[in-house]
Amino acid sequence: MTTTDMDRDTDTGRNGRMSAAKDRVRERTSAARERAGDAYSSARERASQAYGSARENASYARQRTAQGIDANPAAALIGGLALGALIGAILPRTRREEELFGDYGRRVNERAREAALAARDAGTSKLDELGFNRETAKQKLDELTSSAGEAARSSATAAKQTLKRTPTQ
Repeated sequence: MTTTDMDRDTDTGRNGRMSAAKDRVRERTSAARERAGDAYSSARERASQAYGSARENASYARQRTAQGIDANPAAALIGGLALGALIGAILPRTRREEELFGDYGRRVNERAREAALAARDAGTSKLDELGFNRETAKQKLDELTSSAGEAARSSATAAKQTLKRTPTQ
């Protein structure tokens, strides 16, 4: 065998090994890409589920509020009037109002303030009776936040595990 033949055999062997190495890299890259795509799809699906759950909870709260108003429209009306009166009582009076209404305006304002407070108390009491209160709203918000957090953590874990399974050699 001549030197040229040995060089050719060495080149052929080297080319074959390089080709095999390239094929392995392509296969592993393709597998990693596929796993990353699966992890992305899984994360996206879980985020979508969390969003859907949040929408359902909001819809449920809206329905429950509507049912409460339908069941007792007087409480809703009183609550609305109380809110309006309270806002009116809080806003400062102008000098012109003071000049025009004077003592009479002060008496009316005081009575409106008392009525607003009574209406607010009655409305708050009725809403508590129906189960609409700050604690219930906070609890629902906490549940929603917790569900969204769980979905995000689960998605991140799935992506992390998928990437760990990807061979690095």
